[in-house]
Amino acid sequence: MSIESIAREIANVDREINSIERSIQPIDASITRKRKEINSLFDRIAKEKDFKRQIGYQKDLARKNEEIGNLEKQRSTKSKSLADKQKKKLDLQSKLQKENQKERDKAKKEQKEILSLQQQITREMQKQKIQSLHSFDVLKPNLIDQTNYDVFVSHASEDKEDFVRDFVKCLHEYGLKVWYDEFTLRVGDSLRRSIDQGLKNSRYGIVVLSEAFFNKEWPQRELDGLFARE
Repeated sequence: MSIESIAREIANVDREINSIERSIQPIDASITRKRKEINSLFDRIAKEKDFKRQIGYQKDLARKNEEIGNLEKQRSTKSKSLADKQKKKLDLQSKLQKENQKERDKAKKEQKEILSLQQQITREMQKQKIQSLHSFDVLKPNLIDQTNYDVFVSHASEDKEDFVRDFVKCLHEYGLKVWYDEFTLRVGDSLRRSIDQGLKNSRYGIVVLSEAFFNKEWPQRELDGLFARE
């Protein structure tokens, strides 16, 4: 049973209660009036000396008592009906209160679910934002190094340990600014882009020729780049 239908039924019962209460009022008034008339008859009987008139008053008294009895029966019936309606109203109000509580609980649950969904959406959006930023950081080109170098050292990685690393250190000790992959490349840098930029920004190039050098693709590209720059 919906809240609206319960509320309508309560309103109907209220109207019925009011109608019964209004119908009881004239009955109460009639009972009060007839009791006053009975009291008046008692006074007349007590004062009356005429026996026939006393008998007449006695008959009137019996009739008034009968009328009051009938009125009280009517009032009793209506009072019972009134009590039934009032009980029905209380039951409906209790039912309405329970339904309202159900609606409040339902609304509270829905609000909680909405809040949970909003939080989930917020977390997901934040996650996607972080992933997007991460993807952007991965995909975006690193800032091009605009540093100018005195010397670009082109070599094969096999020659680092035996010669190149110590040779570059000596160049540094003489105050030369050297582009050397171990010192210049950073995590995330593009090897080809960094080499191209190093070649572009270096005044001179030094090529460490060896058997390993000629077996490597990258060192030969560096050499080609040096010749192209020349």
